Amino acid sequence: MEKAVVLFLVLSFLLSSSELAAAAAAESRCKMTEQGMIACLPSMADGKSPAAPSPKCCAALAKADLPCLCKYKDNPALRQLGINPKLAVQLPVKCKLSSRPAC
Repeated sequence: MEKAVVLFLVLSFLLSSSELAAAAAAESRCKMTEQGMIACLPSMADGKSPAAPSPKCCAALAKADLPCLCKYKDNPALRQLGINPKLAVQLPVKCKLSSRPAC
């Protein structure tokens, strides 16, 4: 499945239809752009060895509202889409960001 399709599915599960429309209009959620989410997907995927976060992923996370993103870590839709929430919350550390929320 294309990464953009996976991202759309993630956003669809996480947001209500009105929130989805607003997020699509703003092209971001929790100040995380669509391109940033796509860049981070390989680092959050379940598997034997997830990819290290790319510079694009880390740059997007540096601009994101991390406490806002933490609100979604327990959403069951993430697991259904092959995203490991434990890997997702490790990204700020792997990106060596100075501000890291305690999710």
